[in-house]
Amino acid sequence: MKLPVSARLAVVSLALLGSIACGAKAPTEPTPPAPVYELKTEVFSGSVATGGSKAFPFTVVNPGNIQVGITELGPTSTLVMGISLGYWEVATSTCVEQQQTTQATINVFFMATPASPGEYCVGVFDAGNVVVTSDFKLTVTHY
Repeated sequence: MKLPVSARLAVVSLALLGSIACGAKAPTEPTPPAPVYELKTEVFSGSVATGGSKAFPFTVVNPGNIQVGITELGPTSTLVMGISLGYWEVATSTCVEQQQTTQATINVFFMATPASPGEYCVGVFDAGNVVVTSDFKLTVTHY
C-alpha cells in the first residue's frame, strides 16, 4: 500500500524533527568546585645521639609540595645534619627512606613532591658531625 504524499511528508517531517530533538544537548549540571586543601605545618622534636636517628610519620591528604627543615638545633646550632623523607610502613612503624640529604643546616628547607596521598615520614640523623647529643625541631609543611 502506497501512502499519500501528505502522509509521506508528515512521516519525513516527524523523522526530521526527531533527529533534531535527539541532537539537542540536555541541560548539564554545574561542575562542582575543586576541593581546597589546607596547608598543614607539623613540628617534630627530639634528640639525636652520635650515630643516631629519629623518624616521625605524617599524613598527606593531597599530593603537592612537602617542605622539611631543621628549625632548631642545639647545643650547637651550626651542625650539619641529615634529613630523610620517605613513606611510613604502618605494620612495622618504620620509615622507608626515599630521599635524603646529609647537608641539612638550620632553617634551610628541602622540598619533595609525593605522587599520591598517604602515610609519609621525615627523619633526622647524624651525618657524622654529632659529638654530643643534639636536640632538634623539624618543621614539615604539606597538604
